[in-house]
Amino acid sequence: MTFVRGQVDFNHHYLNAKLRYYRAFRDRWPDLTAWFAEPLVERVGRLPGESFTRPSFPDSHKARPYLTYLGLCGYATFDYPWMFAVGQLRVHDQAALLGIDLGTTALVEEALALGYSGPAARQAMSWSVARIVLRNGLTDVTDITGEHVAEVLEAIRRFPENPEFPSFYASARHFYEGPAKCWITHLHQLEVVLFHRGQVAAQPRKLMPSWKPPMALPPRMLTVAEKWLAARKLTDAPSTVDKLELAVRVFGQWLGEHHPGITTFTDVTRDHCLGWIGHIAEAPTERTGKPLGVMSRIQRISGLSQFFRDTALWQYADVPGYTLIGAGDAPKYPQKVPRFIPDQELDRLMPAIDAIACPFQRAALLVARWNGARRTEIQRLPLDCLDRYPDGTARLRLSGRKTYKERVVPLHEDAAEALQKLIDLRRHAPERPFTDERTGEEIRYLFMSHGKLLSNLFETPIQDACRAVGLVRPGGRGGTGRGTVSAHRFRHTVGTQLAERGAKLHTIMKVLGHTSVSMALVYA
Repeated sequence: MTFVRGQVDFNHHYLNAKLRYYRAFRDRWPDLTAWFAEPLVERVGRLPGESFTRPSFPDSHKARPYLTYLGLCGYATFDYPWMFAVGQLRVHDQAALLGIDLGTTALVEEALALGYSGPAARQAMSWSVARIVLRNGLTDVTDITGEHVAEVLEAIRRFPENPEFPSFYASARHFYEGPAKCWITHLHQLEVVLFHRGQVAAQPRKLMPSWKPPMALPPRMLTVAEKWLAARKLTDAPSTVDKLELAVRVFGQWLGEHHPGITTFTDVTRDHCLGWIGHIAEAPTERTGKPLGVMSRIQRISGLSQFFRDTALWQYADVPGYTLIGAGDAPKYPQKVPRFIPDQELDRLMPAIDAIACPFQRAALLVARWNGARRTEIQRLPLDCLDRYPDGTARLRLSGRKTYKERVVPLHEDAAEALQKLIDLRRHAPERPFTDERTGEEIRYLFMSHGKLLSNLFETPIQDACRAVGLVRPGGRGGTGRGTVSAHRFRHTVGTQLAERGAKLHTIMKVLGHTSVSMALVYA
């Protein structure tokens, strides 16, 4: 009451109303523990679609300033489901009245230095800091760690599992594609700023939660599948684990539809697996209405084969104990032919690439055109990637992420000039170096903006350039036509041109970063 009475900048009617709401809340819940034990809908107070003046549970709804006061003063901490459901929380306004500087302004200024816009930075920092503060009883952003951010992200992912979730959102998909997507973006911006100020050790990654339903498997089969996937996560990249999970998921769905009596993997036979392989080769998919392509089928079959092989080797219970299918049961890989870009198409395309306004996208595509490097190698070029041979020819240092072998190759002067302009632009950037997860080396990357690696260096600009010069095929997204040239085709073009001009296989291998002669032979 003393705190409210001391707010001299507000009229007495408003202050008296706040005191009435406080008294009503305390009369209803003299012990705050009892309020925390109430259902979520009652603690939230005003449900979606309800009038601000006529909430279902007015005592909780109108007492939010009092609850925020308790959190900032260290008298209570709050759960994330409540903070996700209430919507707006004026934590920073309340902190200002209490004379508490949470440090959000400094975060916003650092976000602006990294390239974020003012409105986006203020909204992201305010939303994220407010909830982390109320959850953990903090009073300064310097106390926020990566574990705090990870806890919010996990809470967002699990919120649809809350029994009262349907009272606030129509479906998990609606939640994940709407509010959750926005909140994860806010948290990612906060994590980027915390990383570059040294409060977070790991390089921030923005991972959107999937709205796909859980794996539909009988309990004993689900236990084995989840145990196996958890083990694979310790050694495999997230994208690889996703492919393995998909293989077991679709196999489990097929078993449930065609063999509902099977309740453990011990009951699965080779005939079941072969029946599933035949099914995915013929059944139309929901997305395209056509059967899966060869590469997708190979991935599914390989993933299921890996499951049986691993669980047998690791002596899991409730599994066959041996491999039911192998590489011979998958279709053969299609013979790959390098899809080089004909000279007449290159002559039309290159002026459009030279005219790209974004210096990052222009430099990335010019390097791809004249060097043939992989897209991930270009994306992760270090700031000191460019120098010159003794004769003055530009040379490029590539990290060789796929082969683990660094290589130095000549670079066309057009690409070198575009890279040098980018290097000059980025030389005094404020970002902290990233740690390469494969080598452990501290690297200042060239293709960075907003404190993180740029991801849209190739697809959008190459498609725009193709449309600008008429290199499109019918159809595509929205019926606008799809470009006939991809950035990866520059790699095939460089290899083909080297072979046509008499380069030795060793030279082609060195320039393109191949590890086997057979990979380079396709260009001959």
